[in-house]
Amino acid sequence: MIEIGKSGSADLTKFQDIISELKRRGAVVLIHRPTRWGYVVDAVIPSAKIVILKMPDISKQARVAVSQFRDLMNRLEGDGYQVVVIPKNRMSPEDIKAFCDRIAVEASLAAA
Repeated sequence: MIEIGKSGSADLTKFQDIISELKRRGAVVLIHRPTRWGYVVDAVIPSAKIVILKMPDISKQARVAVSQFRDLMNRLEGDGYQVVVIPKNRMSPEDIKAFCDRIAVEASLAAA
């Protein structure tokens, strides 16, 4: 069994809180969706063409992780998706709401 450390657990909780807040606001959010290039995105709001990504853990194999992350972002943006990255630092409930506000603004701009 793989044990998630405090950092991993906090990141998972933060991600779940963001997704819950977006769903509470009426957004249809799909999680862990595969792309046509073989990557899996953390979440996508298909109607607004917004992809939400967690910052990769660059402590191990930093060059490879950063390179793959950039490649994924470039491919998504090339297909017209707006990419939003969840910050690695801790987020209070107010920070999560502000993050979701930013996504809501970007979603309304994309729909316009």
